[in-house]
Amino acid sequence: METLWARLNLISPAARGMSSPHRQECLDYQMNDSNFCKMIHMKRTLCRKYKLAMNGITESGKAFNRLDEAAPAHLKTEWSARERRAQSSRLNDPEAMDEYEINIKKAPSRKEIELRLLEEGSARNAAPSRRSVATWISTGLAIEEAQIALLIERLDIARQRDRLQGQIDGFTQSALTHLGEGFDADDEPDDLNVDILDDLDDDLADFSKTSDTWTNSPKLTVIPLPLNLGVDRCRRCMAEDLIPLEMSLREGQANDTLHNLRIHLCNKAILFRTAVRQAKSKALKTRAWSQVTSVQQAVSLHASIYTKTRKQMMKLELGQDQLQKYKPLLHEQLKISTAVGDPNAQGQRNESLAWFWSVEVDLGGPDQSWNEEFHWLRAKALRDRWKEEMTLVQLEMDWTCNYFSWRATQWGDRMQESLEKCLPGHACYSGRQSQMYSLLAQDAQAAFQDLQSVSIETGDE
Repeated sequence: METLWARLNLISPAARGMSSPHRQECLDYQMNDSNFCKMIHMKRTLCRKYKLAMNGITESGKAFNRLDEAAPAHLKTEWSARERRAQSSRLNDPEAMDEYEINIKKAPSRKEIELRLLEEGSARNAAPSRRSVATWISTGLAIEEAQIALLIERLDIARQRDRLQGQIDGFTQSALTHLGEGFDADDEPDDLNVDILDDLDDDLADFSKTSDTWTNSPKLTVIPLPLNLGVDRCRRCMAEDLIPLEMSLREGQANDTLHNLRIHLCNKAILFRTAVRQAKSKALKTRAWSQVTSVQQAVSLHASIYTKTRKQMMKLELGQDQLQKYKPLLHEQLKISTAVGDPNAQGQRNESLAWFWSVEVDLGGPDQSWNEEFHWLRAKALRDRWKEEMTLVQLEMDWTCNYFSWRATQWGDRMQESLEKCLPGHACYSGRQSQMYSLLAQDAQAAFQDLQSVSIETGDE
């Protein structure tokens, strides 16, 4: 359907009370008038599109030239070959256009790091007490996450508490295998320097318990992981080599938590746009806000897990890269904005996403060639797109002038036929139409030539 016929909506109220023939005649008249107005305004529209294309070519050409001058010659040759390959294969393989996207390498998850550590342990024929240590530490991290979830949700269900206590008992007993005889499973909790919950919204004093409740409260039980024991005690237990393994798994845990955090924040933004704002009744609003509350609880859970994980990682001296990658999580960074739904909204020029939205993008790298390639390909594609737009506009200018000239000739022939048949009324109407299209052709051709000549002079300067 013709999208420019939206102006017919203006006469729709008046046409409701008409009969079918009258309504059809009125709509036909309005459609013909709309098409005629578009035809006589074609010159102005094409001139405006020509100016936009000229400005686009100028700006995109300057941006591409700056990148092209700074890029090495061998990389430009490689990028050009990949661009040609993508353009030639895009019809049969749309995935070939992924060359224009950022090459993001997803941060390794905890399961991937655990699998890598297990393979490395099998490759070097580790001792029996070290073969499954990665799985043991990963189980401990999962138990800590369950503890945090139990504390945040304030669950006091005996079945969940008993099941968690059973997992903790089994994990503590297996600690004797990995930590050696220097570790005593019956040690007091004060010997393990760790805070179970370090939530953004809660005070640790609210969850402090005495040692009497330690054995009967699985959500407050401290897991005997290497970082919880401390470096000195791990050294006495001959388990100092487990600390780097836990650090690797902690990084995977942080990556998983940030990934889940991004997903839940996106889900929250979608709920606001599709459920909360679209709700028209109190029942629908209540249901929508219950979904938002559920997602917010998941956000709080993963934020607490990340804060706990980062605090454990900070017990050791992290490298500068890790400190830049795993930054503190703040309250205002967990807020979501639906302004992305309106990219033309005002006030977004100085807005930027929180750091964890780009934590999986390797901004460094050995030569940062991916960054240069991404901007070079995008800048070249933008320049080529404006050149293509200019070509199409110039063709549309020629087509418009040719159409007006053809219509003038056509009406001129009809005028001659009417004169031969002695039909003066038809000849006058045909002559008037021929003169109108001749003037339209002359006016459009003159405007287009003047515009192109001005553009050529500007380009020469």
